[in-house]
Amino acid sequence: MIQLVQILFILSVLVILHEFGHYITAKMFKVRVEKFYLFMDAGFSLVKKKIGETEWGIGWLPLGGYVKLAGMIDESMDTEQMKQEAQPWEFRSKPAWQRLIIMLGGIIVNILLAWFIFTIMYTTVGKKVISTEELQKNGLSFGEVGQHVGFKNGDKIIGIDGKFHDDFKFMTMGVLFGDKVEIDRQGEKIELLLTDEQKGEIIKKEGRGFVHARSNINRYFIDSYTGQNKVFEKYDEIIGVNNKRFTYVDEFVDIMKNLKNDSITFIINRNNTEINVKTAVDTSLTNLKNYGLAYNYNLKNSFISGLAENSVGEKQGLEFNDRMVSINNTKIETNKELNKVLSENKEKEITLTVLRKGKEKSIKIKLDKTGKLGIGLDDKEEEKFTVVEKLGFAEAFPEAVKQSWSLFKYNVQSLKLIARPKTGAYTQVQSPIGIARRLPDTWNWEFIWNFTALFSIGLAFMNLLPIPGLDGGHALFTIAEMITGKTLSDKAMGYVQTAGMIILLTLMALTFGKDIYFWISEVFFNKK
Repeated sequence: MIQLVQILFILSVLVILHEFGHYITAKMFKVRVEKFYLFMDAGFSLVKKKIGETEWGIGWLPLGGYVKLAGMIDESMDTEQMKQEAQPWEFRSKPAWQRLIIMLGGIIVNILLAWFIFTIMYTTVGKKVISTEELQKNGLSFGEVGQHVGFKNGDKIIGIDGKFHDDFKFMTMGVLFGDKVEIDRQGEKIELLLTDEQKGEIIKKEGRGFVHARSNINRYFIDSYTGQNKVFEKYDEIIGVNNKRFTYVDEFVDIMKNLKNDSITFIINRNNTEINVKTAVDTSLTNLKNYGLAYNYNLKNSFISGLAENSVGEKQGLEFNDRMVSINNTKIETNKELNKVLSENKEKEITLTVLRKGKEKSIKIKLDKTGKLGIGLDDKEEEKFTVVEKLGFAEAFPEAVKQSWSLFKYNVQSLKLIARPKTGAYTQVQSPIGIARRLPDTWNWEFIWNFTALFSIGLAFMNLLPIPGLDGGHALFTIAEMITGKTLSDKAMGYVQTAGMIILLTLMALTFGKDIYFWISEVFFNKK
């Protein structure tokens, strides 16, 4: 529900301000605005009120919004007034340059909004950058697809088409957008040229999560193991194999995937004692899907970031951002300790004390036979790679413009990627429903405003596309008129507008249909 409210709030802000851009520029040139609507009022509106010459309202269909200008063929496809003689207050009677400004008014406001939000954010909470240098100081860890296309654990990305990105999120996107990836592999410079098919494999199977910082193996413990050879016990920590000690999880993964020995000796920390366990190698031992590794969070720095639907935790009063303090008045400091105590109290009632909004709160919880609360934890470990720089206004504004330009280029590059069928990027295009499902489950104003700025640039780019029915389509015809001195007839404009609307509605039906299908599959059939 919070995700839905967030996306509706963001869309409402963006749509109202975008349409206000058209409204205010129309008023500047004395064009009559007949309607101003948030969302579409196909058939009927939820709320409407006429003030002066303009009907203000909210439609029932959350697919954007619109302003209806007198003397213009737009989304409403109202051609009746076009049959009458042009009036001074109509859009069609104004000079081409004024009509162009009115058409671009929404896009201009979207860009100004992004500049404004980024400027305010940089001067208050600061400009936050995921430092590429810090994150890959010890090299990077890649998923199965990343390794399949040529990366190796421990690689450092030093450039995309000759450019180094300070912000890691732009570096990872650059891998998909660029042609040549430059890598530092243990001091040796390597160049990867990814094909569209390889990029498609990354997009489809792993997305931007195909690469991340390396994780220290001493922060993990065995939560479950389903292999035939019962070599591990719950809560074991894997330290190394065959006299080789690990530092990172990916080192263990690489060895197990490539293991060809008949037997193997694991170095294990069991109950704070280091032991060696020798076992025969079989296919279940080398199948990494049989290993359930859990992250041993420090509970002092961790909080609940997820609650499974209908889980014990959700039903019995736990909330997002709660921090675990104690169980039955015994302090718990790590995720391993938490799991042990819960397991020992299956089907019993416990008193769980949490820190909520700075105050301790005790909650009676009756555990089920699994001994699980159904919660997800987060300690914002990735924030150690985040560099925060508070800027004064004189510095913040140009940085806001620079960030907006980077995001605009990202949209251009995304469209290029979508236009290359072999990448399969077109299958990842999302409607507001798909976007909402990826939003956080908690209300966070910093995230919301940053996302609004990002979305505002995306909306500006989309509306700039020269497609009939979008602002860019109208602007294109107006520019052509300014160059040639000729205009399309009302009849021809009607046909063009109809074709554009068919294209847009078809694309919307496809993206909404896909996202609704996946949402229903997740909710009712537990498919992901």
